[in-house]
Amino acid sequence: MGNIKKIFIFLNTVKYLKISQIISRVKLKYRKITPDLASAPKISIPVNQLQTVVQSQPKMLSESRFRFLNLSSDITKAEDWNLPNKDKLWLYNLHYFDDLTSLEFSQRVNWHRKSIQRWIDENPPGFGVGWEAYPSSLRIVNWIKWFLLDLNSHNNVKQMWLDSLVIQTRFLSQNLEYHLLQDIGHQKNKHHHHLHHLYY
Repeated sequence: MGNIKKIFIFLNTVKYLKISQIISRVKLKYRKITPDLASAPKISIPVNQLQTVVQSQPKMLSESRFRFLNLSSDITKAEDWNLPNKDKLWLYNLHYFDDLTSLEFSQRVNWHRKSIQRWIDENPPGFGVGWEAYPSSLRIVNWIKWFLLDLNSHNNVKQMWLDSLVIQTRFLSQNLEYHLLQDIGHQKNKHHHHLHHLYY
């Protein structure tokens, strides 16, 4: 009975999809994307001061403790970024890096620098929740905002971080979620927005 119910749910879902969505979903499941690990192109220092971004409540409680969806947890080792027993939405929030531009972010700069370095060290290209399209798109934007703020305050941004940002953006460009038709234009616009910031 359980299998029959699953088949019914599957067929009831598929009948509302367009052929292009089904094909894109199959491709997404079986395709293998090879990350482009080439270094970042030369960057330009912004001429004008970056405007203050819209700020949310802080998400980092300490250097390794985060709070999302009213749940707090410690991220102390590499596997914690992809814990199977964690709610996926909680993990998505972890990979967004929203705290980089949240209220009083300047008081947590050292935490942020260590967190960015940890993410790069512990999330190899193309592996894990953080490399899925949606968390990638939000993290890329947050990193860009933070890097621009950092540059404007004359702090150092490591070349490794910029290289990682470019690798993430290239990977995202190959991993757009075309099976979600309502999001295609949105995803493309975000991708072009990222490239504009990276190259100009």
